[in-house]
Amino acid sequence: MSIGVDIFSQELKHSLSNLSINELREFLNKSSLPASLRVRNTRNEHISNLNKAYKEEELVLVLGAGVSVPYNLPSWGNLLQKLLFETFNNSNTNTDVPLVLSKLFPELFPNSPLISARFLEEYFKKKDTEKTFEEMVKEALYEQVNRGADSPTIKEILQFCIAPGKSPNLDSVITYNYDDILEGALLSSNVEIPFKSIYKVGMNPKNGELPIYHVHGYLPQEQEIDKDYSITLSENLYHKQYNDIYSWNNMVQINKFKDKVCIFIGISLTDPNIRRLLDIAMLQKGDKPKNHYIFKMKYNPKEVERNLEELLSRNAPLLNEKVKANLNLDETSKQLLIKMEEFEELDAASFGIKVIWINDYKEIAKILKEVRTS
Repeated sequence: MSIGVDIFSQELKHSLSNLSINELREFLNKSSLPASLRVRNTRNEHISNLNKAYKEEELVLVLGAGVSVPYNLPSWGNLLQKLLFETFNNSNTNTDVPLVLSKLFPELFPNSPLISARFLEEYFKKKDTEKTFEEMVKEALYEQVNRGADSPTIKEILQFCIAPGKSPNLDSVITYNYDDILEGALLSSNVEIPFKSIYKVGMNPKNGELPIYHVHGYLPQEQEIDKDYSITLSENLYHKQYNDIYSWNNMVQINKFKDKVCIFIGISLTDPNIRRLLDIAMLQKGDKPKNHYIFKMKYNPKEVERNLEELLSRNAPLLNEKVKANLNLDETSKQLLIKMEEFEELDAASFGIKVIWINDYKEIAKILKEVRTS
């Protein structure tokens, strides 16, 4: 549930480690992609386009786990670890043992988080416990939550949400988070903001209500969790959502991706179902599609250089060639960084999304304010 930057993907690491020095140079020195495919518009152009969409009441905020990070909610990996702790806790009296085992288990037996979540869901469904799986997830989710945390991004999102019934008006919010951080902030604000959390079929906002679509499910902290509060956590539920193209949550996403201008905040483009829905929406947009926008953290050049040096040091034949050829690590890492960002921009562009590069997450609030007020 947290976001971060993976400096080199496993596939890229493997590919680079098998390149000769001449092949590496050829990769780095290949001519740039055609100008028609370039997506490096300036930040001011992005802000201007987003402001236009906001004034035309076509702007949708799409929120991922990164938005909730300041409130000390667990990452997805940590959430699964908390649930795994409970499976060991049932058979041990020493409270330290389950904690150690739950940390060691995924390291010794690495598995896909989706597969791990599926195991945990099936385990707790079959286990005779007083709590449902969703209740246990909710407990783990809010165990150390800090609702008093300062989040400039959430504060700025609230400014967008104040307008329901007025003009300009935010179209809606789509969130992939289970938590009620945004709802809590709305209720705690000094301004009465009508909104409706939507997490199942048949729920519709009234006139003047801002819809907040929890398309992966919703687990509000203070409400009793019943069967309506199912969440998309494990592999089998992802498969169900993937196969049911006409489910309410898929239809909401397709319609917003097709007809509105979305800005993705605190989210990556790695979820296969989101990528599929963006593809479907692209096919339905027509000849002059509207662009979406996504915030992405720029890669740290020094961190890229450190990773490259570590990669080369683990590959003796390539390291020897590097020494002979006097390969400049600083220059090489810079060229790799440029190429990687170009790849990411082109990947996003294939879904009709333009990248707004940032150097610090604090920039997001500043840019959102410019979108709202420019």
